[in-house]
Amino acid sequence: MEQLKIGDFSIEYELYRSKRAKKVCVTIKNKKVRVAVPQALPLEYGRDFAEKNKEWILEHYVKQGLRTQSPTKKYLPGEKFFYRGRNYPLKYVETSNSKPYAQFIGSRILVYVPPGLEPEKRSALGKRLIEQWYKNQAEKILSEQVHYYSKKLGITFNKLRIKDQKTRWGSCSTKGNINLNWRIIMAPNQVIAYIIIHELTHLIYMNHSPEFWKKVEEHMPDYRKWKKWLDDNGNQLYI
Repeated sequence: MEQLKIGDFSIEYELYRSKRAKKVCVTIKNKKVRVAVPQALPLEYGRDFAEKNKEWILEHYVKQGLRTQSPTKKYLPGEKFFYRGRNYPLKYVETSNSKPYAQFIGSRILVYVPPGLEPEKRSALGKRLIEQWYKNQAEKILSEQVHYYSKKLGITFNKLRIKDQKTRWGSCSTKGNINLNWRIIMAPNQVIAYIIIHELTHLIYMNHSPEFWKKVEEHMPDYRKWKKWLDDNGNQLYI
C-alpha cells in the first residue's frame, strides 16, 4: 500500500509489477490509482515516478469526482477525532497541577492545559499534545498487535518501527523489518489488523501477486471490506 501526500490531499495507490508494461505508467480508473512497473525494474522506480507526477495524478483523480481532501482540524472544544475507528469529542481541562498532556477517558479526548490560554495558543498546544498521545498509543497498541498477528500467522519479523510516514500506511524490507504509520491508530481495529497482516504477508511475497492476496484472504477473509474503508476514509486519518 502506497500513498501520495500533496498538500492537504492524500491519495492511495497500488504499486505492482507488470509483464506487459514496457515503462512505468499510471492508470486511474474506478477510484483506483495503479502504478505499473516493468519486471526488469525495481519497484522504487514506480514510487519515484508517482512522486514526480503527483500533481498530474491529483488533477486526474479530482476530475473523476473523487473526494481526496483531508478535513482541516482546528482543535476546538467539541471537535471530534478518530480513535480506533470511532469519533470522540475534544475537551480542554484547565489545570495548574501538572504539565500539559492528553488522554482518553469516558468517551472523550481530554487535553489538560494551563489556565487562561488564548484560543489560538490553546489550539496549537492541543494539536501537539493530541498528536503525541496518538503516537504513544500507536507505540503500545500496534506493537502488541504485530506480535499477536506474527504468532497467529506464523510469520516472524525482525524489527518494528512506528514512523511518521507521509505516503504509506505501512511498509516492510527484505531484512524483515516492518514500518507502520502512527496514524493508523485512528482506524478501526479491523483496518489495523488488515494493514498488519498485509505487511507481514509481504515478508513472504514481496509483491501483490495472486498468491499474496490469497494468503491475506486466508488469514482475513473479509479484508476487502477493510481495504475499502481505508480507500474511502484514509484521508480522514491525516489530521
